[in-house]
Amino acid sequence: MLRRILILTVFCWFAPAIADEQASLQQEGFSDPFEGFNRYSWQFNYEVLDKPLFRPATHAYARHVPFGVRESVNNVIRNLEEPASAINHLLQLNPQGAANSVVRFLFNSTFGIAGIFDIMGWSGVPRDIAEFSDTMGYYGVPDGPFLMIPVFGPSTVRNEVGDFIDGFASPLSLTWAERIIRWGFDGLYKRAAVIDQEPLLDNSLDSYTFIKDAYLQYRLYRFYRGKPPTAEQSDIDAALDDYLDEIDNF
Repeated sequence: MLRRILILTVFCWFAPAIADEQASLQQEGFSDPFEGFNRYSWQFNYEVLDKPLFRPATHAYARHVPFGVRESVNNVIRNLEEPASAINHLLQLNPQGAANSVVRFLFNSTFGIAGIFDIMGWSGVPRDIAEFSDTMGYYGVPDGPFLMIPVFGPSTVRNEVGDFIDGFASPLSLTWAERIIRWGFDGLYKRAAVIDQEPLLDNSLDSYTFIKDAYLQYRLYRFYRGKPPTAEQSDIDAALDDYLDEIDNF
């Protein structure tokens, strides 16, 4: 399984918006200077790891493990992210978000039995995880080059730095074995969520470009809370005028 979003996670929600939001990607300055390496890495992840290994394992996991059990495991993993989320909300000058993360962690860790049950979610306090990558973006730090990391999947330089910093705010000091187990269950949960969308990727003309655009679009949607910036109407009108002028000159 691939960490965080995995190979396929992002397009489950955002693939329909990719074509309409290319201006957003360009506006944010996403770049792919390592495309050659990234494509080789993607082929390894997709052809060598996902299709023969992770995909069958995920299908077996989804088929034999009840959804309630999968959801409970995911709740535990997400609950461990709340302390770092609270700090990042504060750094982003969002005290309400920080308070929600603290309350969620305290109540879910106790009454929710180590986070197995999302008590606060049921009570109307939704999960809103803020990452240090978001904090850096809040203060104008660009995402940097797109990365396709072997085994771990799509990312950006800012996202990798953010994940490293967030690790220091974890309430538990996990061993490497515990981190791998947590990473594995997290990956299985996310990968199982997009089983029905596998044909979209398998049938795409360029699977690398498809997943790169989907991942970057996901980062935009996440950072802007579902409302990424789009081209201004004046820009659209100017582009249309230029196009009409070219036709007239032709």
